[in-house]
Order: sequence, then structure tokens, then C-alpha cells
Amino acid sequence: MRILLVQPATQYPGGRTLRSRTRWLLGITLPYLAGLTPKGIRVELADDRLGPIPYNRDYDLVGITATCATSIRAYEIAWEFRSRSVPVVMGGFHVTLHPEEALEHCDAVVVGEAEMVWAQVLEDARFKRLKPRYQAADFHDLKGLPRSRLELVDYRRYRVKIAPTQTTRGCPYHCAFCEVPIVYGHTYRRRPLGEVIEEIEANVRVTSLRNIYFIDDNLTGHREYAKDLFQALIPLNIKWSCLWTINTSRDEELLDLAKKSGCYHVNIGIENVCQESIDSIDKLQNPVKEYEWLLSRLREKGIFYSLNFMFGLDGDKKELFDETLAFLKRIKAPMAFFNVATPRRGTPMWDQLNQEGRVHNPDAEKYLGMVCNFVPKHMTPEECEEEVWRCFKEFYSFSSICRRLLLPPTRYIFQGLPSNLFFHWSASRHIDPVDFY
Repeated sequence: MRILLVQPATQYPGGRTLRSRTRWLLGITLPYLAGLTPKGIRVELADDRLGPIPYNRDYDLVGITATCATSIRAYEIAWEFRSRSVPVVMGGFHVTLHPEEALEHCDAVVVGEAEMVWAQVLEDARFKRLKPRYQAADFHDLKGLPRSRLELVDYRRYRVKIAPTQTTRGCPYHCAFCEVPIVYGHTYRRRPLGEVIEEIEANVRVTSLRNIYFIDDNLTGHREYAKDLFQALIPLNIKWSCLWTINTSRDEELLDLAKKSGCYHVNIGIENVCQESIDSIDKLQNPVKEYEWLLSRLREKGIFYSLNFMFGLDGDKKELFDETLAFLKRIKAPMAFFNVATPRRGTPMWDQLNQEGRVHNPDAEKYLGMVCNFVPKHMTPEECEEEVWRCFKEFYSFSSICRRLLLPPTRYIFQGLPSNLFFHWSASRHIDPVDFY
């Protein structure tokens, strides 16, 4: 049996598909599904962004993963294969949130986690008896997960040579804009630490890479587990990055262990500097008045960080954009990502906005980050989009980069300067830098 696993490219409004010779980072989905596939089945991987899809090869099944931003392109790829009588199964966050929509474009969908149904999907495909829908009766306990088959990946196509790893799944928080709690049933599960360490050691042997990034939505959602993990990482002599929440900085012991175990970058969803807006999305873990103190602790420990912002929330007025830039200038933030808030169908934020009649462009949820799909309270959608672009361009202007990293030189200069210069190039061309990830 021969299968193909496909990662579709992002498609912009107007139908243009994003192409590039390289990506910044490798995603875990395709190599993980390959690891989940029973031995004896030939697996091939295809990244639509990096090269042509092999439509003319003989496959017994094609599996396509889809996010909101890639779903339109995913449906196009599915149509091409089905027109050649090749069965297609789809999964991923977008499919889990909208299985009926996806089923209009494929033969079967996997709703939710794949671990307990993937073998059955493959068996049914082998005997040409695919069912329309596969969904596990419960959430996986994360014990005995397979190792991602990173050996199938051509790392020459990725600018940052780093191996993806997962230790937890889900998030203990329930932010109104986020689909993670919905997809994972409001659970927060943790893998056995011994298995995590064994996987990291195996990946080092296979790839020779000692740079790891944890794809967890919130690596420090359980503090004691995180401390045990960091303690176990110390002997491995690796470097790692992750996502965690800003309130992680309250725990000095955790920060010390993170730094000692090789942490070199954390990404934080700070979202907004207006407390009213933070309250409107139920982001209880983000106390705006303590931002500067909490972030200063990362600087003291020498931990490089990047911040995520979203705009158009109910407390946001037009002056907030200048307030945000002033805040970033004051703290000399090494990196930041700016986005229009993009509620997705199925989230509490979407339900509220839809009930209020404020969703003016439902399909714009598929163009994440820079297209406003609802009407903010204190500005037009177009004003919100323009101001987000202005934040990107001003924050990554040469003068801003110099003030934040060079005058005087900070401890973040060597780690932050290359990415800041790339983001300057991208923003000046009106291209969302996140697209290159």
C-alpha cells in the first residue's frame, strides 16, 4: 500500500497560492502521521508550498491536513486527486471544526485526534470501504505515541534546522477567540516524561539536530510537569524554544530551570495592552498592569522572547495602536507579531460577534492575521487592517530596530537582529512575515 500525506499552501484572497523555495520551520503533522502509519505501508510527504504535488503517481490513499488558512487550497488538491479516482481523507483543525464542509470535498474526514482511528482509516482504504467520518470515542492519554519520522524530511528546504516535539496537548485556559480548547475538549494532557526524553534523544540521532521546538500550545500549563521536563532536559545539552503564557514569569525557579536546560526563545500571546480588551476575550492569565515587570524577568534571565498582538477587540480604540508601539519601544521588545483578531467559526468570540450581527465577511477567517472578518466597536475593519500594517512597518523600521537592539547593544542583538531585518524586508513589501513559517 502506498499513501501520500499533503500539507497545502496558504492561499490569499483572490486565489493566489503562496509559493517559496524554503520555509522557516518544519511542521510536525506530516512526519508525525508518517510515524503513526503501520510498518509495511509506503509513506510519501508533499509540501504544497515548496514544490509540485505528484498528482500522477499511483496512491491508494491521499491524506490532507487543513487549517483555516489552507482549507481552500486543500479542497483544490483533494479535487485533483479524486478526479483521478484516488480516495482522499482530510483532517486537521479546520476539518475538526467543520467536518460537513470538508466532506463536500473529500471521501472521508478524521475529526479530532488521529491516534486511535488512523490505522482503521488505512485498513478501510486498503479494502476500498472508507467511511465518511472517523472520530475517536475519547481523547488519547498520550502514552506510547510514535516518533515523528523526521528522516523523511529534506531539511535543506527549511531555514531554521530544528526538530519539532510535543510534550502536552491542549491548554488549561479558555480564551474566547481560541479553537484549541474546543478541538481538544477543554483538556490539558501530558506525555510521560521518559517517553519525551527518549523521543528527543532519538531525533538527535536521526537528524543530528540539537535544536528542538516544542509545538505545545502552552508548554508551562502545568508548572510542576514543566519543571520536571526542564530538569530532565539539562543533561541532553540541547537548545529549545516554545510557547508559554506571560504569567509563567511569576515562577523564578521555572525560569531558572528553563534557561539552564537550553531555552533560547519563547513566544507569548500577550494579545493587547488594553485590559478591557483582554477581559473581552477571557484572557484571565494576562494582567496588563504587570506586563512590563513580567517581561523584564525574561530579560534578566537572558531568555529571548517574541510577543503576539491582536487588534479590533471590544476595548480597542484607534489610539491603542500608538500605545502599543510606545509600550514596545519602552520595554525594547526584541520581536513582535501583529494581527487582526480573527475569530473562527465554532469559538465563543465568533458566536458572540455573529449573534450581534457584526460578522461582515465570514470567509475571511480563512485569511488569518491580516483580514478583519467582523466590525470592531470603535473603528472600521479597513482601519483596523491598515493600523496593523502600520504597527508592523514602524516596529520593524530601521530606526526602531536600532533603538531596541543596537543603541545601546542589548543581549538580544545577535539572536534578534537577523529576524528583525527579515521582518523589515517582509513588512516593507506588505507581506505578512508569518506566511514564511
